[in-house]
Amino acid sequence: MTDPTFTVVIPSYNRADFIEDAIQSVIRQTYKHWKLLIIDDASTDDTVERVEPYLSDERIRLIPLKENIGISQVMNRALKEVETEAFIQLDSDDWLEKDTLKQFSKAMKKRPKAVLVYGNIRMWHEKDHGKWKAMKIIRHRQFSNKYEFLTYMTYMLHPRCYRTESVRKVGGWEINDAYNGRIMEDRRMVLKLIERYPVYWIDRILYNRRKHRQQLTNKDAYQARNHLRKELVYSSLRRWGNRYSPVFGYRAGLLIVKKLRLRKNQKK
Repeated sequence: MTDPTFTVVIPSYNRADFIEDAIQSVIRQTYKHWKLLIIDDASTDDTVERVEPYLSDERIRLIPLKENIGISQVMNRALKEVETEAFIQLDSDDWLEKDTLKQFSKAMKKRPKAVLVYGNIRMWHEKDHGKWKAMKIIRHRQFSNKYEFLTYMTYMLHPRCYRTESVRKVGGWEINDAYNGRIMEDRRMVLKLIERYPVYWIDRILYNRRKHRQQLTNKDAYQARNHLRKELVYSSLRRWGNRYSPVFGYRAGLLIVKKLRLRKNQKK
């Protein structure tokens, strides 16, 4: 397998304060076979104006949408535009480590059947006066089956490198829920892939994720996420034959699956 070209996809909405850091992290990659696609979801701030100076680089493309359509539809639009074998989703308020694409290239050669490759995260906490502090490291793990991921109700996998054709085969991002795909699009996509294909974990810090005041942290957002989490667990278990029943709990206000209990009418 030759060195693949990656497309880094940045979906953006009102992230003028952060998006240049995301762009710069792509430009600074030690691995040079990349394209950058930014899709702005009708921002009302000056996100687009912050992006425009970078468009002189022929590898960087911007699609500004006239109407806000939500993250899942934005990613489906990106899926139509991507022409490379693989693509990485980079949130517009986060940034990549400088060797992230290099590590993805190595992993894709090492695990040619893996359709999703992911790494570990360094979390950054917003302090006063625009300063940031590294808060903690989120070290994910390898998942051997779909049940393991279904019960992995912790920080979402970042960064996510998808094989483009596999995402197309599973139908892209779903919008058939009460929130039109605006919440938990990432977890739902990973679950769709891990149902059918192997995934691969790189045990290295590859992604920097911000936690800040502009993100969804209010009570209504938590209720929406918990509702979708429960719905996703039940619908997945039904689709897989209803062998298990979930035992739910809460962690920091968010629903988690404490364990899966084998139903009495099922044999081990």
